[in-house]
Amino acid sequence: MKFILLIVIMLILTISIFNYLIYKRRKDSYLKAGKKWDRIVKELSNRK
Repeated sequence: MKFILLIVIMLILTISIFNYLIYKRRKDSYLKAGKKWDRIVKELSNRK
């Protein structure tokens, strides 16, 4: 019984860690895309 409980806890921890890493990677990519768009908008406003 304890072995099954340990496996379930390890599975839940693994899934939660992977979800956190995926969330962090998406957030970083969104921030990077936002910075890229800020540069593009700045360049276009300077051309005006």
